[in-house]
Amino acid sequence: MARKRTRLKVEKTDIGIRATCLIKHPMETGNRLGSDGNKIPIHYIKYVKFSVNGEHAGTLNLGPGVSADPYLSFDIADVKTGDTIALQWEDNKGESDTAERVVK
Repeated sequence: MARKRTRLKVEKTDIGIRATCLIKHPMETGNRLGSDGNKIPIHYIKYVKFSVNGEHAGTLNLGPGVSADPYLSFDIADVKTGDTIALQWEDNKGESDTAERVVK
C-alpha cells in the first residue's frame, strides 16, 4: 500500500470548521541546481480542491513559488458535526492524493 502524502485535520469553530493540511511534496521551481550541476525539473502542486459531503466547496490554486511540504489552512462556514470534508490535489506531473475527515 502506498504511503499517504497528505494529512488533513479538521477542527470546529464558531461558524463552521477550520481545516489544515500538510502535503509532503518537493515543490521544485525548476531554478535550483542538483548535485550534478543540472537544473532540478519543475515539480509543483497545481491545485487543491476541497468539498463538503461530496459538494465542491473551493479550490486553492498553487504554483512553483510555494515552499516544499506546503501547510495550508482554510475555513469553511456552515459545516456541522457528521459532515465529511474531503481534499484532493494534483501536481504538474499528474501525481495526486486525497484525504478525508468526518467532523466530530
